[in-house]
Amino acid sequence: MSIRQQNSMAAFMSMMMQVIIWIAVISGAFAFVLITAGLIGSLNGGAIKVPGMETYVDGVKPGQFIAGLAGLVVFAPGIIYVCMQLKRILSTLADGDPFVPENGPRLTRIALAIALVELARYVTVFLLNAFVDLGSEQPVRLSINLAAWAAVVALFILAQVFREGSRLREEEKMTI
Repeated sequence: MSIRQQNSMAAFMSMMMQVIIWIAVISGAFAFVLITAGLIGSLNGGAIKVPGMETYVDGVKPGQFIAGLAGLVVFAPGIIYVCMQLKRILSTLADGDPFVPENGPRLTRIALAIALVELARYVTVFLLNAFVDLGSEQPVRLSINLAAWAAVVALFILAQVFREGSRLREEEKMTI
């Protein structure tokens, strides 16, 4: 039986992932408040007054704020969820044992999250173009992010590799 050493780089990366999660949560909440205030201001004739603060929004259509909110609602939860799953994987790596049975499903969940964010982005673009006046003649363009879809495929493959690795390790433990 061997004693596993803790991987200090993975432990550091796990800690950094926690910092990234908090930055994403705080900046997402801050952006939500700012965009919502802008939307209320644009719907209110260009001004919003709250005790201790006045905001003026000139020349920005409400649809542009709605598009910003839609993007925030689509991307922020996906980024936070993926980072949380990565932190859990990094924790097992920091403990010196990344081929645990839980990491295969975690990689699958990351792949599904990225795929769902991309699909939600497509639906959001369609809905914005169909129902929201963005204040310009140009519609929001739909683009297919091949890098995101390649990441989804790669993560599904890596999930299978981790499942097989943990299965082989379990078989090895049973062998004398």
